[in-house]
Amino acid sequence: MMAHKDPYLPRRKRFKGDPLPDDFSEEELARDWTLTPLDQQHVERYRKKYRLWIALQLGALRLYGRFIANPATLSPRLISYLNAQLNFEPSLTIEFPTREATFLQQQKEIFAYLHFRKYGEFEKKQLLVWLATQVTEGLVPTELIARAEQYLIEEKIALPGEVILRRQVISLYTQQHSHKFTTLFHQLSQPLQEALDALLEIPSDAFHSFFATLKEYPPYANATIINDYLMRYHRLNMINLSELDFTCLSIKMIEYFYRLTRRYHADDIKRFAKPKRYTLLVCFLIETRKILLDYIIALHDQLMTDVLRRSRNGYEKEFQEYRKRFKQANDTLLKAVDFILDHDKNALFNLADLFQTINENKLKQSIEDCYVYKRLEERGMPDKVMARYTYLRSYFSAFIQLPWVSDQSNSLLIKAIQLLRQLDSGAIKKLPKDTPYHFIAGKFQTALFDENKSFNRALWEMGVAIALRDALRSGDLYLTESKQHVSFWGLLYGEVAWNNNKAHAYRELNLPTPKEALSALKNKFSASLRTATQQFEWDDFARIENSTLRLRKDDKLDIPNGIKTIQKVIDSSLPKIRIEQLLMEVDKITGFSQCFTPLADHKTRPPAFYKSLMASLIAMATNLGVVTMANSTAGISVSQLRHIMDYYIREETIKAANARIVNKHHQLPFSQYYGKGDISSSDAQRFGITASSLLSAFYPRYFGYYEKAVGIYTHVSDQYSVFSTRVISCNVREAIYVLDGLLENNTLLRPVEHTTDTAGYTEHIFALCHLLGFYFMPRIRDLKDQQLYKLDRQEPLGPFNDLIRHTVDLALIEEQWDAMVRVAASLKQRTTPAHVVVSRLAKSTDRLSKAFTALGRIIKTEYILRYLTDQELRRRVQIQLNRGEYRHKLPRWIFFANQGEFQIGDYEEIMHKASCLSLVSNAILYWNTPKIGEIIHTLRQKGEKIEDATIARISLLPYKHVIPNGAYFVGME
Repeated sequence: MMAHKDPYLPRRKRFKGDPLPDDFSEEELARDWTLTPLDQQHVERYRKKYRLWIALQLGALRLYGRFIANPATLSPRLISYLNAQLNFEPSLTIEFPTREATFLQQQKEIFAYLHFRKYGEFEKKQLLVWLATQVTEGLVPTELIARAEQYLIEEKIALPGEVILRRQVISLYTQQHSHKFTTLFHQLSQPLQEALDALLEIPSDAFHSFFATLKEYPPYANATIINDYLMRYHRLNMINLSELDFTCLSIKMIEYFYRLTRRYHADDIKRFAKPKRYTLLVCFLIETRKILLDYIIALHDQLMTDVLRRSRNGYEKEFQEYRKRFKQANDTLLKAVDFILDHDKNALFNLADLFQTINENKLKQSIEDCYVYKRLEERGMPDKVMARYTYLRSYFSAFIQLPWVSDQSNSLLIKAIQLLRQLDSGAIKKLPKDTPYHFIAGKFQTALFDENKSFNRALWEMGVAIALRDALRSGDLYLTESKQHVSFWGLLYGEVAWNNNKAHAYRELNLPTPKEALSALKNKFSASLRTATQQFEWDDFARIENSTLRLRKDDKLDIPNGIKTIQKVIDSSLPKIRIEQLLMEVDKITGFSQCFTPLADHKTRPPAFYKSLMASLIAMATNLGVVTMANSTAGISVSQLRHIMDYYIREETIKAANARIVNKHHQLPFSQYYGKGDISSSDAQRFGITASSLLSAFYPRYFGYYEKAVGIYTHVSDQYSVFSTRVISCNVREAIYVLDGLLENNTLLRPVEHTTDTAGYTEHIFALCHLLGFYFMPRIRDLKDQQLYKLDRQEPLGPFNDLIRHTVDLALIEEQWDAMVRVAASLKQRTTPAHVVVSRLAKSTDRLSKAFTALGRIIKTEYILRYLTDQELRRRVQIQLNRGEYRHKLPRWIFFANQGEFQIGDYEEIMHKASCLSLVSNAILYWNTPKIGEIIHTLRQKGEKIEDATIARISLLPYKHVIPNGAYFVGME
């Protein structure tokens, strides 16, 4: 067993923390942990039982600038690698000195051997001088801290505590940028200064400053809201910043100052000196203008989607009604025709005779019903859409004035926008005969012209509005001043940057060159096909009959009764605990509260900080809100909670705190029964929302046709921990968010396999996961109906010959290979959020998108063949998905207040609540895991036979023993 207790850990605060990664590759072990002959000589100076400890400390100080604080967290592979070099027997035991004097002497000798020195006043001055040269490069604090750590290690200076280094970097960052603030300030004219100051003032006819208004997240879309946001955008444009020279500020600095400014209230900014105040406001306006454009586009998208949804619903309802009436009318008309045809041809025809047989009014009504039904069939949907034209016009004339751009020089949509602008200005009176309309959906085109072959402007303009939405989604139309809706290649590596980084990107992604790509794909496909062919006859999951795939059994995984029994025993054996007590116990071990650092300029902690922080986290995770939490907690006020939420709880601090819990949980011995953190799944859980929000959407499947919801999309590891959380709309496909969580993972977990349900897969995701080094393995509904693809029409496919009937375009993949790798490398470097790129590819029809589809079809086919013939793969997929689905019960239990519905519509607030919910879920997981391990150990001692494989099927997330409601911190001081 490894030694777990370090009796002197509390005294060695300088080296607190776990600097070592959880695991190492063979290359990393050989490169970083091979002892030199001199290292061996130094280690042999010590008693044999301490040599492994000394070897570990040598590597840690040399590589990470800190000593190891807790040997229990070390990778077994690393320990084994060093043991082999020291000629020791295989063992995971690490012995270290229990006397502090011995430890300090060893530390001193290691410092001397490696020529390291401690961080003191001289080293601090040395660091500050060096940092001063780095600040001019336009780096943000997080980058500066990383560079500072690397610099100190290279200079052989032991790193100070994380908090100390952070404070020093931010302090210098603020000081060094004072001259940048002054430089920008001197460029500001008096009118511009007054305009910036006016942003912070509250007008007599308003409740908030315009600055506060600009930070608002949009409510659900309607024409009034769009006009309001267009007004905000135009008002910002009236503050002319074009006269300013921003070369003193990098793009990263502008974004950093924007995020910083957004956290402040108007009164806070007023207290800053003018140079800093105006620089922060200018950076805020630069970024806000881009974000406002994104909001406006999203609002238009939502509104047009709603128009089409309501029109379709109205049309279908009316169509169904008149379809019934048409059948009755048709019978009446047929009866009338029969009467007429049966009439004596030589006798005078009298309508009165007909009306004696068929009621006149009924006949007229039947004729009218037939005409209405005919019109509904021919142009029912266009009529419904056109009925909302007046609603569209209330904002559309201002909307089309935005600075649209298209890469297509002869874009028909751009010409249509120009025509609308001319119509609105009065430059032309009607649409000319050569008006472009082919971008309008075909079902609308037939209704575009009247009897005189003239354009129906209302329907044409509605068609333009819908086409605008679709073009913005695909990227065929964009706004250069936007943040997300820029040109596709503007989201990725630029041409020069790509040429400079191409060779490194291919190596990092371990991908073949364009010349070798097809050969590699063919070899991989052939190998997958051979394996599937060999296993097909032995696996009883599927068979092929009459060129059709048949599944012999369901692919769901049942839970044996024995496991259910053990789970019930565990659930009933866990002791009751209040949620605040649980959080504090977990924090004592993990120290996650240390991650909640203040804003850069906010240094003093408020009274009762720790209690207020825990109460704030619980208030958000349980959906109680600050008022109810303050009423439920003695000694904590609403203002204290709001202060914590404003200045300490941010997305980056929640994410860091969550990562610390996940990392510590990953290192628990009992967690290893569930996996190594190399498999993950992602899924969305829907929550109702009562506030109006751009993020909300109707979700009839669970919330009916009148209630709206949002989704919390989480990535869950095989150890049940959540390592990524994102709030999404319910009206988008979950698949576009799969890569975000994998690429933005900041924990020790390193998933290499990822699974989702059907909503989480597309062929583009298969392709991108392949290029990025993830093995994507979704559970696909209607598996038997999937189209499979081969690489060569003549390729023999064995038992799958009649099943795989389609062929992919390999030439297109080869042509676009370099561009596809460029996209993957850009996502790897996080030049832009992955979901933005994936969404563009999904809506685009260009050759690059088609190449991704072709590649995805190859990878999907290989995966399905394996899924059909590999029982162990199916089992892994089902177990992991079951873990993710079971976890959904825990957030429902915690997020209990206000009937588990979000009461606010602001994206940032919703995101903070969702992230805190994941953090508290992970804290419960961490608290549960060793307790469940102890219960399993006790059961085994009593004679229960519980196999390791059985343990992996037991959930680590029982939750009913956790008490999330009531009075908080009772009896705790």
